[in-house]
Parts: sequence; C-alpha cells; structure tokens
Amino acid sequence: MVGRRRVLLANSIYHLTNDGAVTVLAGQIVVLQSVAAFGGFGAAEVGLLGGTALVVTAVFQFLFGIMSDRRDPSRFLPIGIAILGLGSLLVALASSFWTLLAFVALSRIGASFYHPVGISWIGREFEGAALDHSMGFQSAFGDSGVILGMASGAVLAVGIGWQYPFVLWGGVNLLAVAIGLALARGRSSPPPPGQALARNYLEVLRDVRLWLLPLAVGGAVFNIFSFFGPLLLYGKFGVPKDLAGIAVALWILAGSVAAFFFGRVSRRFGRYRALVTSYAALTVAGLVGALVDNLWVVLVVFWSLGSALFLTYPALFSFVAESSHRQLQGAAFGLIFAFQLLGGAFGLFAAGLLATAAGGSVTVETSVPFSLAAALAFFGFVLLVMVRGQAGLNRRGVRSAVPPL
Repeated sequence: MVGRRRVLLANSIYHLTNDGAVTVLAGQIVVLQSVAAFGGFGAAEVGLLGGTALVVTAVFQFLFGIMSDRRDPSRFLPIGIAILGLGSLLVALASSFWTLLAFVALSRIGASFYHPVGISWIGREFEGAALDHSMGFQSAFGDSGVILGMASGAVLAVGIGWQYPFVLWGGVNLLAVAIGLALARGRSSPPPPGQALARNYLEVLRDVRLWLLPLAVGGAVFNIFSFFGPLLLYGKFGVPKDLAGIAVALWILAGSVAAFFFGRVSRRFGRYRALVTSYAALTVAGLVGALVDNLWVVLVVFWSLGSALFLTYPALFSFVAESSHRQLQGAAFGLIFAFQLLGGAFGLFAAGLLATAAGGSVTVETSVPFSLAAALAFFGFVLLVMVRGQAGLNRRGVRSAVPPL
C-alpha cells in the first residue's frame, strides 16, 4: 500500500508540473498580445497559437501512448517531463510570433507524455473505489498545476517580463523529474504479462468509442475558457491583465477542489449522473459568459457552474480505464487524449476565427468564443444522454462489465 501511495504521489507531481508548464501560455496571453516583438496579434493568432500546440500534443500523445504499453512508466514518463522542462526554457528565447509558435509547439512534444503514460499507469495500479479516488487525486494535482501556471503566467509576465514564467516552469519540471524518480525508486511498473500478444487498435477504438466525443467537447470548452477567459475579462470588463489571469485561475481552483472530492461525488450520486450534470452546468456557464454584462455574475457562474468541467475528467478517465484492456491502456489513453486535444484545437481555431469574423467591437469579439463553448457543452450533454443505454451502466452509473480484448 505504501508503494502505491508513492506511485500516486510521483504521478501526481508529474501531472502538476506538466499542466503548469502547459497552461502558463494561456495565463499571460493578454500580455503576449502586447509584446512588440510578436506584432500585437489578435484573436485569430490566439487560436492559431493554442490550436497548433494542441495538434502537436495530440499527434505525439497517441504515439507515446502506444509506446508506453511496452515500457515501464516509472522510467518512461520522466523523459517527457524533462523534454517539457527544456522546451519551456527554449520558449523564453522567442523573438517573433513565429518563433514563439515554433518553440511552444516543440515543447509540447514533452507535454505529450503525461496523459497517456501517467493516466494509464494509474489505471493499471488501482481498481474499484481506489481507482475513482486515485483518478480524482491525480486530477486535482493537475488542476493545481493549471492554477499555478495560469496565475504565475499572469503575475510574473506583468511584473517582470513574459519570459520569466517559462523559465520558472522549465526549472520546476526538471526538479520534478528528480523528485519523481526518488519516489518511484524500488517500485517499478513493468508492462503486464502477455504483452507480446498482437495489438488490435481497432478493438481499442471500439472499447472507448462512447467517450471520445465527450472528451473532445470537454477539451474544446476547457481551452476556450483558458485562452479566451482572460481576454473576455480584460476586453469586455476592463479587468487588469494580471487580475484577469488570476480570476481564471480561481475558476480552475474551484474545479480542482471538486475533482479532489470526485470519489465521494461518484459514490453519492453515481459517476454517470455527475458527468451528465456537469455538461449541463457548462452549457449555462458558457451562455452567461457570452450574454451577461455584469462582471460579478460572470465570475461567480464561472467559479461555480463552470468548475463542473473538472468533474468530467476523472469520470471519463475511469470509464475508459474500465472499458479498455489492461495490456492496451497506454494506447487507449493515448487515443482518448488525442481526441481531447484535437477537440481543444478545433475549439481554439474555431473560436479565434469566429471572433475575428464577428469583429465590430471588443465586447462582441471576446463574447463569441463563449457562445461556441455553450453550444459544444450542450452537444456533449446530448451525446451522453444518448449513450446511456449503450454503455452498459448500472443504476450507479458504472459499467457493468469490461469488454474483452
């Protein structure tokens, strides 16, 4: 049991530092727009910057997920965290929008490791009630990294310069590698027996097919809130650049608290019910962001209903872990996270283009992405209601059986 706790802690630290380094870009997006060297880019370039990073992550994430089924994650995962740390240091050297785009994309190769390798590591180590608890625990650490990345990106960029958040998180990731290796020492996690069996990745796709589109929708909504949330608060309501980033970080903080208690929520209400309710809440939050002109109403709704987004992740991850074969969980998580990131890329590209096309005023331009977020969240809600009968769920919202390989 002690060994498993150390694995969970090492895994969670990796999740925190990975997500912090990734989110620091969104935290200071308003500042980056005003850097003279980057040319004062607009909403379309915001979508291009964030969307390209997500596409790169999605492609490499699937590849690393397949590779992880043949490797010990306690040794394989730190490689990605180290690459991300070095890549983040490189981003600080960008001298134009295009070099910024290129270096951010390069750093995302390292960020492609955690979700397929780390989450499948949890899926293999834990099961039953311990699985829901562990998924919620590591998810809360990841959310904490997002909070810290978002807030530090905003505050440090305004206070001392846009380069410093990237330098900070580059160093933090390299430190996490040393800590994680120490925690996992003596607790290797070799691939399960029978790994030489032929892999049928079409079977993997069949096993997790019900959760792919909901994950893509969740990825789109998260990235719209993360990248366009500070722009909404700054452009529509005049919130200072650093406080706009902190306000979005508080949204993530509320979500991380919810994710930490996901195990209890699941036991009390059922995993499926919590998932469906979360998408309904996100629909309302998106509409409020798009239509309401009162700053405090928008913030309170983001911090409450909007935080339901963070309950969707452990719920969907647990469903995938139970739906997929243990020997192919790396491939399964690589696949589902590729869908999540491609959904995020689509959300950012579409939001940026729609906002630019709407034009007219800052208020309109910053509100349009949240109309898209509301529409996507409602689509996710409808999808989940439609698959209720196909998922083989019992009345507690848990799959009654795992499909065979």
